[in-house]
Amino acid sequence: MTLFLDVAVVQIQSWLARTPHLRGRRGASRMIREATMAEAVDTMLTKITDKARRNTAYGDIDGVIALELLCDDAVDDVEHHVVRYLREALPAAPLRSTRWEGQDSLDAHAADEPLVTRDWPAPVSEWPASKPCDWCRSWPAGREAMVGAGDDRKQVQLCEDCAKRHSCAGFTSSKTAALTPGVERDLLKRWKAQHGRDITLPDKFPDLALLGKENDNTHLATVYADGNAVGKLNKELRDLRRDGIGTTFDLPSAIENATWSALLAAIEGMSADTDETMPVIAHLVGGDDVLVSIPAHEAWSFARTLQTTFQDALAAELADAGLVELPVPTVSAAIVFHHRSSPLSAAVDLAGELLSHAKEQHRGKRASLAWQDITHDGPHPLHHQVPDQRQAPALDMLVDAWADLDSLAELGASARANLALLASDNDLERLESHAERLGLWGLVQRFLEGPILLKDALGMVRWWRTV
Repeated sequence: MTLFLDVAVVQIQSWLARTPHLRGRRGASRMIREATMAEAVDTMLTKITDKARRNTAYGDIDGVIALELLCDDAVDDVEHHVVRYLREALPAAPLRSTRWEGQDSLDAHAADEPLVTRDWPAPVSEWPASKPCDWCRSWPAGREAMVGAGDDRKQVQLCEDCAKRHSCAGFTSSKTAALTPGVERDLLKRWKAQHGRDITLPDKFPDLALLGKENDNTHLATVYADGNAVGKLNKELRDLRRDGIGTTFDLPSAIENATWSALLAAIEGMSADTDETMPVIAHLVGGDDVLVSIPAHEAWSFARTLQTTFQDALAAELADAGLVELPVPTVSAAIVFHHRSSPLSAAVDLAGELLSHAKEQHRGKRASLAWQDITHDGPHPLHHQVPDQRQAPALDMLVDAWADLDSLAELGASARANLALLASDNDLERLESHAERLGLWGLVQRFLEGPILLKDALGMVRWWRTV
């Protein structure tokens, strides 16, 4: 049996959003990439080559250092060595180490629970008698930096973590790949390989909002997606391998390929071939996780394409490997609509809550999608306030209702507002009378018993892209 050690950044979404500034989040994305990329990990291991080596079978996932232990009694030394390295590279990021045991990496990680789990929380500053950081407001400022451009350029005082973010941020509109954060650099590279041309990314949220196909858009959507039943696939693949089946199938690589295929397909649904700027800001793409910002009216089509393409792409990978009998993981997603000037941290935290709600409601057995509009619903999860409010529809239910949602979206804003008011009052008689007068009763009836209720459907199509 072999011991394996994983040290990972946890709560990545919240850490990325620790500063409200886009530049700070982009810098953090690059910091994670550079700290956990294969070359950096190999360099870090040069002092302990007799104790551990990189676990190449685990795949390359941003924010995770996966190691294979070469001697059982060295696990504590290796763990502390890696944590010290990550703490220096990512000063404020929370970390978690897990130890696994098995015949190989797949066998070990298919276990129900790791042997040992240990959390390494980010240091907390005891509030000093000094100026707080101008970005995160959490740690004391200790470094100066110039941010902005032109007349907006100004000097700020930053803490250690935010200063690293600033130095790593770069500018996505630059043609110099070295200045582009890791995730977005990969996105641009994959886009060019697929489309044969260069494209830039927006540097500011207001610019991103205007890239949607609706005129004068002021709102964004934060989309957070995560896979379902990946662990189940891992376990069943392990059982097959014991019988000599699927021994060459690279599951981490297959999931990564499916995730990127899904993301690119979803972006293609928003972008015209002549667009010079891609309507997306990618915060995190790793394993089966995706966290992006896009124009609000693009969110529903984006999420649908992302979810369906991931499942299709992974099913194709399994079929090519002769593993058609294995369960195909799906992706659940959360969409948070918010004004372009509102803090992204609030949207990210809410998206995490909504995604958990969607997974719990469907027990991770099928793709589902939760959503909330901060501008109209507030920043707190609706399902916490009223347990039966705002259910997360399964993807197949959403697809079945798509044409009817299109029809609702084509109604005028005043017509939708009147229907929403009557739906909220639960006055079926008045609702029926009003809808019949407008010739809409047949459409309205299809949203009276779910799975998507009328009041939710009307909220959804507020940000629906009509063709």
